Amino acid sequence: MAVLVGGAGVSHSPQLSIEPGGWRAHGDLEQGRLTELGLPPTTRTSGELAGELDERVINARHEACQRALEKTRQELLAMRPDVLVVIGDDQRELFLDDIMPALSIFWGTSLDDRPPGAAAYPATMESAYRYYHAAEVDTYRTEPGLGLHLVERLVESGIDAAQFTEQPAGRTLGHAFTFIYRRLFEGLPRLPLVPIMLNTYYPPNQPTPWRCVEIGRELRAAIDSWPSDQRVALIASGGLTHPIIDEKLDRGLLEALERHDDDALAQLPVEGLMEGSSEIRNWITVGAALHDMPGRTVDYIPAYRSTAGSGCGMGFFTWNGEAS
Repeated sequence: MAVLVGGAGVSHSPQLSIEPGGWRAHGDLEQGRLTELGLPPTTRTSGELAGELDERVINARHEACQRALEKTRQELLAMRPDVLVVIGDDQRELFLDDIMPALSIFWGTSLDDRPPGAAAYPATMESAYRYYHAAEVDTYRTEPGLGLHLVERLVESGIDAAQFTEQPAGRTLGHAFTFIYRRLFEGLPRLPLVPIMLNTYYPPNQPTPWRCVEIGRELRAAIDSWPSDQRVALIASGGLTHPIIDEKLDRGLLEALERHDDDALAQLPVEGLMEGSSEIRNWITVGAALHDMPGRTVDYIPAYRSTAGSGCGMGFFTWNGEAS
């Protein structure tokens, strides 16, 4: 049977790939949108946030993010996976309002990155664009045998997974998946991908935290039963809280993962999982799947970029199934 060697949770924010001098400009650009979203305000005081935006603090946090990303990369490479199962959200990339499944698995032979062009992104994200998309159409090899197996086993266990084998015309593989290859594993030969899309963003059918725990448990059983000798790594892409950082929620998640507390994961507040923070659902799912494996926080960096408390709670976490 397949060997689930471990996995990781990793933020995929463009802020990881924006030079520290551009963090404030990116934060300034989003202020109007924050008002439109009506998100809960930050719990930090203006004085505290002024300190967070000191140039020395921003530089140190940028460097910490780069170290954590590299450490996560090296720990995953040491697991020697043959295939990656990546759980991410689709932000109107493959799925639009014509259909928005709560959970979907692709089991065709390949998916294309069909780049929208840098003009589709804010100007402050220019330096990050190449870590999401290629300059031209770029094809990602997938693992249809494992994808189909996961669909069949999940359905048998009561998880109603949508499935597809053909890429919708004119639509692209999402940045939650391309980031893993273009940034986390930058420059390395590409391992086959099994993309699992959770609808974290769009009401009314986002999986609840407790449902994510159930999905994770059954996903683990499905991977373990795959009749193959390949080594599988499981990755949660995205998060943590953003665009408004909630350090308490982020740290609570990481602590629950470290102590293997599925009950705490299942009880994370749905009202805190809005917009980018909704990607925490991907981490809950992976955490439940890797419940029995030693896990640790590589680092947590609250990367503030504005006096409104916006930014991204950068999280990096690894599980090693072969650790003694």
